[in-house]
Amino acid sequence: MSKNISYDGIFKELLDEIPDENVVEFINKLFERDYPRNSEVLRLATESHVDGKERRSDKILRVGGNMYHVEVESGDSSDMALRIFEYSYRAALQHGKTIDKNYLKLDFPKSVVFYLRTNTNTPHEITIELNLPDGNTVKFKTPTKHLKEYTLQDLTHDSSFILAPYYPMLFEGELLKLSQELLERLKNDTLFIIDKIKEKAAHSEIGRKSADLIIKSLDDILENTMVKANINQKEVDEVMEAVRQQYHLEPLNWREEGKIEGKEEDARKMFIKGFSFEDIQDITGLKTEILQKIQFSISK
Repeated sequence: MSKNISYDGIFKELLDEIPDENVVEFINKLFERDYPRNSEVLRLATESHVDGKERRSDKILRVGGNMYHVEVESGDSSDMALRIFEYSYRAALQHGKTIDKNYLKLDFPKSVVFYLRTNTNTPHEITIELNLPDGNTVKFKTPTKHLKEYTLQDLTHDSSFILAPYYPMLFEGELLKLSQELLERLKNDTLFIIDKIKEKAAHSEIGRKSADLIIKSLDDILENTMVKANINQKEVDEVMEAVRQQYHLEPLNWREEGKIEGKEEDARKMFIKGFSFEDIQDITGLKTEILQKIQFSISK
């Protein structure tokens, strides 16, 4: 039986866990920017509430003073244009609002939708046309990226390695069951990714926790891909045994702890920069007592 995998959850965990310089490299690649690796990174709150219901986008970051929003989608969605507009609008209200008397300015984030599964109808750009009351028309455009456009080498590069866990999804379908050659390629490519991630961890290019999370997520998606393709369970077990011999994972109970530590570091940076207590709590979502401790430690 296949597992219920949170594809966007994997993405959010990795961006919370990896070092800031890796986040900068990812944003540079995805949005075609050229920020220095030591640029400041803030992980902004993604939760907002409408009519008592919570809305949560995947990831909102501030890098080099600019705001970026990334949505990871496992498949095409008919309401994606409206969702991305709503997420962007709420991000602008929450993190990009400037008020001067009766003048309100909203800075929308630069957004990208990253599609893990695609077909001939999957768009390369999403557009909403806004007909404004003054007669002007504005087109709100959001570019998209597709996993199938990334090579094995791309997914093991510094700028894109956090997307490596999704690689097996490129092999989804009945063809995987019918072709032993394709299954062997998937196994060997997975071993290649694991070796590259282990190599990065050994050279301290990424942290051990990041490496473990990438490999564990890759493991889950690989097994899921084979099970969904109705491959014989014995073959699935043989592939997974070969893959699991390549790595050793630490327990993953550090995940929630890592998220909180990342937010605390962001809060510390904002206190030093002079952000108000209320704004920092709004952005990070941290509890009052945690922020008070951070504020006290800085003032000592």
